[in-house]
Amino acid sequence: MCGINGIIFKKNEIEIHKILEMNMMLKHRGPDQSGFLKHNNLLLGHTRLSILDLSEKGSQPMSSDGRYWIVYNGEVYNYLEIKEELIKKNYKFYSNTDTEVILNAFAEWGEKCFEKFNGEWALAILDKKEDVLIISRDGIGYKPCYIFEDNDYFSFSSEIKPLFSLYKSLNFDSSNLGIASESLFYSSKTIFENITQLTQGRLIKINLKSNEKKIIRWDYPLSKLPKVHPSYKENTENYFDLLYKSTKLRLRSDVSIGTSLSGGLDSSAIFCLLNLLESKNETDQNKVNLSPIIMDYKDMLSKTEAQELSKAYKKESLVVSDKEENIQDTKEIISKLETAEEFFMQFNLYKKQKNRGLKISIDGHGADEFLGYPHYFPELSVDIFNNLINSYKTVLAFGGENSKIRFKKLFGLGDKIANEIPFMATPNTKNYFSKYIDVKEYDSSFQIVNEDLDTLSDFNYSLKFTYLISYCGWFQFFLNKWDRASMANSIEVRMPFLDPNVRLFGLALSTEHKIKNSKSKSILRDSFKKHLPDSIYNQNFKQGLTQHKFDFNSSKYLNFVQTIISEKKFKENGLWDINKISQDINNKQNVNNIWRLCKYYLMLEGFKENFVSLENADINSESFNNLSN
Repeated sequence: MCGINGIIFKKNEIEIHKILEMNMMLKHRGPDQSGFLKHNNLLLGHTRLSILDLSEKGSQPMSSDGRYWIVYNGEVYNYLEIKEELIKKNYKFYSNTDTEVILNAFAEWGEKCFEKFNGEWALAILDKKEDVLIISRDGIGYKPCYIFEDNDYFSFSSEIKPLFSLYKSLNFDSSNLGIASESLFYSSKTIFENITQLTQGRLIKINLKSNEKKIIRWDYPLSKLPKVHPSYKENTENYFDLLYKSTKLRLRSDVSIGTSLSGGLDSSAIFCLLNLLESKNETDQNKVNLSPIIMDYKDMLSKTEAQELSKAYKKESLVVSDKEENIQDTKEIISKLETAEEFFMQFNLYKKQKNRGLKISIDGHGADEFLGYPHYFPELSVDIFNNLINSYKTVLAFGGENSKIRFKKLFGLGDKIANEIPFMATPNTKNYFSKYIDVKEYDSSFQIVNEDLDTLSDFNYSLKFTYLISYCGWFQFFLNKWDRASMANSIEVRMPFLDPNVRLFGLALSTEHKIKNSKSKSILRDSFKKHLPDSIYNQNFKQGLTQHKFDFNSSKYLNFVQTIISEKKFKENGLWDINKISQDINNKQNVNNIWRLCKYYLMLEGFKENFVSLENADINSESFNNLSN
């Protein structure tokens, strides 16, 4: 996976140094090569993390016919099958990359090609003949794509910080700044003015001559739901088979692959599959390192289980102890992760993977949203309640007196009948900074789920809720965390649970197959029952790498916040009321909210420092693949 950038200059002359600066700010995503293409008023940039075909043939921007050009971040895992199909149609290939497969697939099927891809991506394809640019994002939204637009520029990037290069500045959007991060993902917004995200499963089609833009949706998950068997046993077998195939598909690589292990259910299932594939000689043992990294942290509950599972498969695990973060490092890490959430452990995990010489980690992220995270049990149980209320009302209307008595006795119901619970799709839009900022009204008119509300009306509450959290914002916030933490360390994370066949199967499953015998994620547990030790199969807790939390009851951390708000640039920002902030800090009130505001400030300062370091460096000394006209 790599980094992509692009700029359409609406008014001014093209400035090539801007795309070079953007590429440099994405060097961590693609440390192996960098290139750019100039076409009329368009610049395309790319930084490469070499995964398939490590030769120069894999360089980007890439073209196989001179008409279509691509910059691409991601992996299409079924590229070999698509390549075989295209060869039968007389297409020629000059590399062993999935990038070239995408180009020829687009030449053959146009925008319909995205429906054939099993993978994750953000990409841009230029059609020089028609002067059209297509920017596409995968159906689940794992690989990010940020869009900046004003009167001067239309620009896109894999991250926010390269967009700083356009004006050597970015401005906070006061209507979005204090909204919960996950809520912004429900509407594809960001905390910055003029910057949004390309919503997952969509593409933007731009006429470069007229600047006319059209957003086209290409992915409709609800129309692709598989038919699941009423038999629980058969579904467990089918689920195991789907996940096995997904894991095997994600082993396609020309570089080293590793994994991590928490001892929890999800990562243990993937670890088992990797070892099963190894035992069947379906892995390249010269490339796949199945000695897992175990992240040890305070309150970790399954370290022993992770170590024992490693030993059971004769693998020597590497235990990495979480370190006490230095709060002074917050600016650097926050600006890399581009979020105020302190996902420091996730960052350190992949830093360790990089130090081991790996480029890919196959991990167990992404099962909860589809299979039943305990936090979601109330919502997943609404159908049971609604069915009971509906049945009771039916008995009262059509049943005899004996039926009414039996119903009341069985379920402890009285004469007063509750209402069924309606489906609600409204995210939290409370602004946590309203005390300190003169906030503009948050525009909640666009929510991703709105496009599917009519279709969702035909489904039960459980599926509606699962779809809401998995396809319409929350899950994309979750995936963004892992993309940032891994790519900041030049590590590509592959998640078998993200395979479209796996996730759609999970979406279609009934709650009764997700929560069974007082166990969460029953379908996953029972699919792997014979492969997992009892200590993992019977786990009755849920854990994962959490956010790092500083204790502001400690004077050293509180002093750091006081130092930040005393900085001249913070005090003179003009967006927030420094007097109210200072007063609350002195009284030790609202410290967490003020710290969050400080983190946004530190993030932007980190962007500035990153950019200044580029200006001070000789950017022309860098090696760029120049494909200008």
